Amino acid sequence: MDDAQIQDLRGQVALANRLLHHYSLGAYEGHVSARVPGEDLVIIRARPAVSLSRVQPKDLMIVDFHGNVVEYNPEYPDRVNGWSLHTEIYKARPEIASVTHTHQKWCTVLGIAGRDVLPLLHPPTASVAAEAWPVYDEDGGLVHNPEQGQRVAELLGNNVACHLRNHGMVFVGTTVSKSVLAAADAEEQAEITWLSMLAGTPEPIEMKYVEAEVAKRWEPPKPDVRDGVARGEWGNQEWLDDNRDAAWVRGISL
Repeated sequence: MDDAQIQDLRGQVALANRLLHHYSLGAYEGHVSARVPGEDLVIIRARPAVSLSRVQPKDLMIVDFHGNVVEYNPEYPDRVNGWSLHTEIYKARPEIASVTHTHQKWCTVLGIAGRDVLPLLHPPTASVAAEAWPVYDEDGGLVHNPEQGQRVAELLGNNVACHLRNHGMVFVGTTVSKSVLAAADAEEQAEITWLSMLAGTPEPIEMKYVEAEVAKRWEPPKPDVRDGVARGEWGNQEWLDDNRDAAWVRGISL
């Protein structure tokens, strides 16, 4: 992968971290990473981390699958504590190109309560919750070392998400956009699940209506074309980054 491609990937990871803020999935805690294609290397946020809303490519570092720092900004030389959550998933799932870890509110609440997030609203976005997500509940949901990262990867299996009980969530995707937008879609389904339980008995969308979206979950992304104009892989997300006042305001978790 040449320098221009690395810089493009850095830009995507930085945007993904900012989107965690824009979608109210975090304020300064949480991190999105990307696998460097063809290498046992990961682009990820450094620590101490700036606010998610301000993450730029220069705030990222590159580590190898053993956690060794390969490239970093001298202002931010330290790794995030949860680096092995990312590296162990990449080791176990060769098809995964991006991992997103969040402390988002509604998914985390239901994970703590031992309740499944249900596929309730709009089949394409509901498909993220088509299968029940596994729960990692060791050490308060924290991942401090590769052994714990391996446990999360084992629990995750071929799923798109895993609860880190009493801590947060982890999502995976074949691109940076797919992993971070899975987190956003999941949070919407989780909030709707909670509200539906308060109102009565939720009725999930039947699998036959979401299975087409589930089947293409691991396929390469296709540009969103409307009126002959391709908006690219990120769709409206780049617009949201440029128009931050339009971001959801619902009480951001750390």
